Amino acid sequence: MNALLEKTDKPVKRPNDEEYMISMADCVFKAIIQDLRFRRLLSLIIGEVTNYSPKFVYDNLKFINTELPVSNVYERKKITDILAEISGTTLNIEANRSLNKSQRIKNNLYHHKIATEQYNSGGKLEDCEVLQINFNTVKRFGNQLFTNFSMKSDDGLYIDEENFRRIHINMANPLKKYYNLGKESLSKVEKALVIFQLLDKKEIKKLAKGDEDLENMVKIIDDLNQNPRIIGLYDKEEMDELMRNTDRDEAIKEGLEQGLEQGFNQGIEKGLEQGISQGIKQIAKNMLKSKMDVSEIAKLTGLSETEIEKIKSEES
Repeated sequence: MNALLEKTDKPVKRPNDEEYMISMADCVFKAIIQDLRFRRLLSLIIGEVTNYSPKFVYDNLKFINTELPVSNVYERKKITDILAEISGTTLNIEANRSLNKSQRIKNNLYHHKIATEQYNSGGKLEDCEVLQINFNTVKRFGNQLFTNFSMKSDDGLYIDEENFRRIHINMANPLKKYYNLGKESLSKVEKALVIFQLLDKKEIKKLAKGDEDLENMVKIIDDLNQNPRIIGLYDKEEMDELMRNTDRDEAIKEGLEQGLEQGFNQGIEKGLEQGISQGIKQIAKNMLKSKMDVSEIAKLTGLSETEIEKIKSEES
């Protein structure tokens, strides 16, 4: 409990004269990926993980959801995933900045959902690929840049479903190379993956210098950092997270203070026992007021979901 009370949240960081916004932030990443100026770099990356040549990808790539997130800033309940098609292959492109189980489950479920919709619409999976490409800033599977997953037998000799694949891009790999060996050690694709992760404007522009495609990528990032709607969306995502954490910690702190105060009014010895109990219940009440899930409250307080539902009914 003390660790929660002592936790401090980082302030929301707006872009400034020296730094760009985080390009791996969901809204920024999606805007970069779908920008025509990034198309050649995206074609190179997709060409690395498919059987298509970069030129074929460039000529045939079509985004299914062509509306950029910039135009949906105020539709906060709408989630726009990046979906594209290349000659019968459906692509789902994801940006992952954490190893959270919930993030992995969401991505996996969505991948299966796309395949299911292929079947429901009359398509046959054996006639087309359903491919998910995960851009991961945190290393998950060894040190390779690309890790390919498909349905195989235990010995790896037999593939049960070759057209349902998941690719994980280990973005930590080129970033480590960049800091240890310099930009000369990186391929063009690796430089693009590093630029996604850097914030310093001078450093980014220096890394991209001399390559038209990389310089175009930097122009996209620069344009997005000047766009007040994207900045507003970025800040709102960060602020929402800050507010959730603050509400949770405040509920715990207030609950303890109120509960212990009530308990001590009834006597030190008895008050300690009752105060702790009352404090925990008060924490639960405050969390309910903050619209937190019952299951999450149960985990944090140690109360059963039944007890929390009872508190909820008493308060309503």
